[in-house]
Amino acid sequence: MLKAAVFDEFKGSRTLLLWGDDAGMKALLAGLSALRRAERVELLLDEEDTRLTICSVASPGKLSRLRREGEGLLWECSADTLQIAEDLVRPLVNEAGHQFLDASGIAEQVIISKDEYPADLI
Repeated sequence: MLKAAVFDEFKGSRTLLLWGDDAGMKALLAGLSALRRAERVELLLDEEDTRLTICSVASPGKLSRLRREGEGLLWECSADTLQIAEDLVRPLVNEAGHQFLDASGIAEQVIISKDEYPADLI
């Protein structure tokens, strides 16, 4: 399971929360890695609650921009941000916890969490 939602006030900021279990973190790690290596152009998390598309954009630095697109969300990430996200998710494959990334747009931060929140959080 891997879920995504934007919360107005979560740990002090407007936040995109990605939360899930072991299988979800493994899938997220594989998807981020494939995006960073340009083996795919986007990663789609299509849950019944929130559709999130993660895509790689050609931008120097640590671009992490989140915006609404249609009925879902689009998280645009530079290669540097994809590498950072991949490095942060890797330990979550083996243990519970959470990691933080900065973002701009409709959220100020991204939190990736494993085994800390229930599937029905929203």
